[in-house]
Amino acid sequence: MSVRERRMFRIKKDEILFISGYNGLVGVVKSAEPRNIFMGTPQDEIVLSLDKDDLIAVSAFETGPRIEKAIKCMIHLLREIGAPLIVLEEGHPTSKRLKMVVSAGETIKLDCNITPGTHPEQDLLCSAPELSGTIIKAAKDGIIIQGEVENTRIEKIENFKSP
Repeated sequence: MSVRERRMFRIKKDEILFISGYNGLVGVVKSAEPRNIFMGTPQDEIVLSLDKDDLIAVSAFETGPRIEKAIKCMIHLLREIGAPLIVLEEGHPTSKRLKMVVSAGETIKLDCNITPGTHPEQDLLCSAPELSGTIIKAAKDGIIIQGEVENTRIEKIENFKSP
């Protein structure tokens, strides 16, 4: 499904919205409940306090079923296990090896002109060039997408619920 300007997607807490490009994929879920995500930077630890309607977005630099599964696993690690996020220093050699990066908050702008894994600002998320400029916003019971996006779909993520 194509998004030309602005569209709202109704989404449940056990669903994920995939936004697909030719060279990358973004999976977006609701936080689903108030939670803290810890983020380690080279200098400090930052606590991201999310409300139930805030977003967790995972951007991957490839497409296909293998990376979709990896995105779901990353969301499970953040939402169910409480894994922290790590921000690398600018110029860190591992940055070019990252397969996915994460952002969490109320509004997230996709940008292909930033270095993956080096930005603690949670309103920016590195993406594939064709998704760059897209803005993802939290809404009550939904997600708003602004920009030109060719492919979107919503999928259940029930396999990753807590026991």
